[in-house]
Amino acid sequence: MGYSAKQKKVKVNLEGKEKIVKRLKQMGEAAGNVLIESAMAGGKIALEDAKRNCPVDTGALKNSLKLSKDKQTKKKATVKVDYDKDIKYGTFVELGVRGREANPFLRNAVDSNQKNINEEIAENVAKAVGGKM
Repeated sequence: MGYSAKQKKVKVNLEGKEKIVKRLKQMGEAAGNVLIESAMAGGKIALEDAKRNCPVDTGALKNSLKLSKDKQTKKKATVKVDYDKDIKYGTFVELGVRGREANPFLRNAVDSNQKNINEEIAENVAKAVGGKM
């Protein structure tokens, strides 16, 4: 069984919430701000979990974990939870190497919190456009 280093993406679907979707469309470019702020709120859940579960030796890897905005359009927003790439061993901790088992604290932070992240994003979008979930 292999492990993929591909980033895990969380997709929140607001279809069926016609009123919210309509308001987002009416907002035009401002909708991107709503989406990125909502994505950041969901990302905080993953960041907190990753920090809780990051293995600690010196604490450098755990302390380097951060949430950042990635891409933003009026229809889509993405954020990243990641560690400082100057810490070369972060990949080895996450994916493992010969003689050392993987400890996927980043991937698990998203996988194990998928439902809560989705709910947080949906609630934030709804609140921002004056709707209810």
